[in-house]
Amino acid sequence: MLKLHESIVADLIEAIVSGRHAPGTSLPNEIELAEARGVSRTAAREAMQKLQSLGLIEVRRRKGASVLPRSAWNLLDPTVLDVAVTYVADIEFFQALIEARLLIEPRAAELAAQRANDRDIKRIEAALTSMGAQAEGTRGPGWHDADLSFHTSIIDATGNWVLRQLIVTIRAALAAEIRVTGQHAASPKESLQLHRNVFEAIRRRQPAEAHAAMTWLLLSTRRDLDAMGCGEVLRAQG
Repeated sequence: MLKLHESIVADLIEAIVSGRHAPGTSLPNEIELAEARGVSRTAAREAMQKLQSLGLIEVRRRKGASVLPRSAWNLLDPTVLDVAVTYVADIEFFQALIEARLLIEPRAAELAAQRANDRDIKRIEAALTSMGAQAEGTRGPGWHDADLSFHTSIIDATGNWVLRQLIVTIRAALAAEIRVTGQHAASPKESLQLHRNVFEAIRRRQPAEAHAAMTWLLLSTRRDLDAMGCGEVLRAQG
C-alpha cells in the first residue's frame, strides 16, 4: 500500500509527464496541496521534495513550485520511466536506448560466453524456446516477454551486479522498445534466428562470436526502428 506522499507523487508524475502540467506550469504550494488532497503538510512537503529530486519541478522561495522541462527529468528513475514509456517515448527516445544497448549488450554477451553456468544457459535457452513456440504467428505479448527474458537472462549470466541493476532500472523502456520494434521487424523466423545465433555462441563458449552476433541482432533492431516514423512508433505503443 502506497504511503500518502507516494500516492501524491505518483499522481503528479503522471500529470507532469503526460503534459497535463506543462513545463513552466505553477503547482500548488504545500499548504494548498495538503488541503486539496486531505493530507498533512508533512506528506505534501515530502511529495514536493521527491518531485524535486526527480528533476520534475523546481521550488523557488516566494514563487512556489513550477514544472521543469523534460531535459531536466530523471528519466532513468523507474517511477518516472514507467510513465514516460507511455506518454513521451518517441523515436528519439528509442534511438537513444538502442545506442546504449549497442554499447552494453554485445560486451555482455561476450562475458556471458565466458562466465555463464549451466543454469544461466538453461534460462537463456528457455527464453529462446518460448520465442520459437510463437514464431509461426504474430508477435504478441508472449513473444515480447520471452524476448525481454532472453536479453535480461544474458545480462544475468555476466555475473556483473552493475549490469544487472542497470537493466532493472531501464526494464520498462526495454520492454516498450521490444514491443514497438517487434511489430515492424523482420519476420519472426528471421528474428528468432538472430537470437539463436547469440545463444549458440554463448553455449559454445565463443566470446567473439557472441559479441558479433549480439551486435548484428541490435543493428537489425536499429534498422527496423530507423525505418519507422514517429507516428508508427506512437501507434505501436498504443
